[in-house]
Amino acid sequence: MPLLLCPNCNTSMQNVARSGVEIDMCPSCRGVWLDRGELEKLLSGQREEVAGQRQDRERFEREVSDFHRDPDDWKRKHPYDQKHGGHRYDDDYHYRKKKKGFDIFDIFD
Repeated sequence: MPLLLCPNCNTSMQNVARSGVEIDMCPSCRGVWLDRGELEKLLSGQREEVAGQRQDRERFEREVSDFHRDPDDWKRKHPYDQKHGGHRYDDDYHYRKKKKGFDIFDIFD
């Protein structure tokens, strides 16, 4: 016996895990219902991703600004990398593969 019935079409709802959050979804009408705190969890993951992108952008803009101020000094501080075919500006920062952020349409796949 299911615990929840869809308020829209009165069929049994399924629990689906998306981005670490359990949400309730109706298999017939595809309606999605969130319990208390679930929306906040989904939004906090999105906020963290946006904050990380903002930090990356600010760092990039600082590097560009430093390069425009004194290109020769910038090149001395950032050695040429034969493997990647360019000057590396992330000597002290190693990019890690970021997981794809939460997309609300992921619920419906």
